[in-house]
Amino acid sequence: MIFEATVRRHGWPKVTLVILDWLAVTLAAVATLVLHYFTGYDQYDTEHSLGEYVLRIAILYASFPLLVLIFRQNLLYKLKVYSTGVSQFAQLARAVLINALLLIAVLFFLREDWIQHSRVNLFLFTLNSLILLSFFRIVLFRKLLLPAITGLEVRRILLVGAGEQAQELIADSASGKLRPFEVVAIVDQSGTYTADDSSAIILHAVPLLRDFVQANNIHEIVVAENDLPYENVVRLISEARDTGVPIHLLSDHFKVIQERVTKSTSEFLNVTAAPISHGLRGFYSSLLKRIVDLFGAVFGIIVLSPFLLAISLGIKFGSKGPLFYHTTVIGKRGKSFRWYKFRTMSLGTEDAQHREHVAEHIRLGSRPTGKLENDPRITTIGTWLRKHSLDELPQLWNVLRGDMSLVGPRPCLPYEFEQYSEWHKERFVVRPGMTGLWQVSGRSSVSFNDMVILDLYYIHNISLWLDAAIVLRTIGVVLTGKGGG
Repeated sequence: MIFEATVRRHGWPKVTLVILDWLAVTLAAVATLVLHYFTGYDQYDTEHSLGEYVLRIAILYASFPLLVLIFRQNLLYKLKVYSTGVSQFAQLARAVLINALLLIAVLFFLREDWIQHSRVNLFLFTLNSLILLSFFRIVLFRKLLLPAITGLEVRRILLVGAGEQAQELIADSASGKLRPFEVVAIVDQSGTYTADDSSAIILHAVPLLRDFVQANNIHEIVVAENDLPYENVVRLISEARDTGVPIHLLSDHFKVIQERVTKSTSEFLNVTAAPISHGLRGFYSSLLKRIVDLFGAVFGIIVLSPFLLAISLGIKFGSKGPLFYHTTVIGKRGKSFRWYKFRTMSLGTEDAQHREHVAEHIRLGSRPTGKLENDPRITTIGTWLRKHSLDELPQLWNVLRGDMSLVGPRPCLPYEFEQYSEWHKERFVVRPGMTGLWQVSGRSSVSFNDMVILDLYYIHNISLWLDAAIVLRTIGVVLTGKGGG
């Protein structure tokens, strides 16, 4: 059952590649054992030390899951890479070298007696892995297996929309261009699709995916309908996640993702779309993300403590009032918590103007959120802190408490939450974060609806790699102050 779901989600080529990669690494470990041990190098006692030597090789072999992650990050499971020989070999060499460097770091810190001769083992294992991976992928898979798999596997598509982009996909489906795919069903809410030569099922409303996907053996979902309400798009994404079927968004709803985050091309359909994966249910999004948050918060507090002290002195000498500002905000699943920031405003100021400003942008949805111009409430040092988002640093305490994560959607004030539509509230299915895609993708230049879309994209694509990329981009935003204020 799990294997069938994996094939449905990723396709036979990717599944076959992972199996071949595992076989190549297994043979590389065996070859390392044979070349090093049975050649008599280091004068091993063959009667007593074989088990010990196998243990020394085991730590290298155990790096396979890490190697798969590195391959994935280097796009070595994408069609356009594994269908070409030269570029794939270059990417393989790079990925195997990265894996070797990480293993060197692990071996250095372990320093156990049973990891003797690790340099020879590592060199042989890395060389064998590169040779065998290259042979299995470029010769065996690309020349022999891929044509057979591609000819047998036809990706079955549920197409939501019947506009210009949808018509192009329908035409490609009929022509069999690139990877073969078939448009099984078309959701045409406007009733404009009239082609007689298509065998696709014509629907006039978006079906419930749980039943429809299983009944029609759907492999992919493509949304190419600009007039679809945001609520329906969000429902489709949520249902696609529950059914384990990849979804690609061609509609203007997710245009901000294509422009500011990724220009990813669907390997099955050859279209530029906002791809949605299923990171929300992964291991990282639950336990490991919390561990990373704890270590990150502790590390941040220790490293930044001199800077935090300097900011605190600046606030105290700059204006009268407390050092910190705290208020109640809305977080995961709509629950409230106490939120901390450095104080950036003078005492006794009213928030009526801010309430009106926020309400207008939530109501309009498509206008850049912006900041209040020349806000008289903000102190001199507060202006600088806000521009560089340094007023947010006390939220490291919220991360330690478990109210927030280092990366995630921003929390909101209760009076903002009251004006949210139901689809806006989907951004609170995870812990809010100190930084997120919105902050590194335009901040105040992004509209309210696009801010929510960025949060939804993050929620459904959560991964260690994405969090690391956001943190690195946040450092650049903090240094430049771009979009702040």
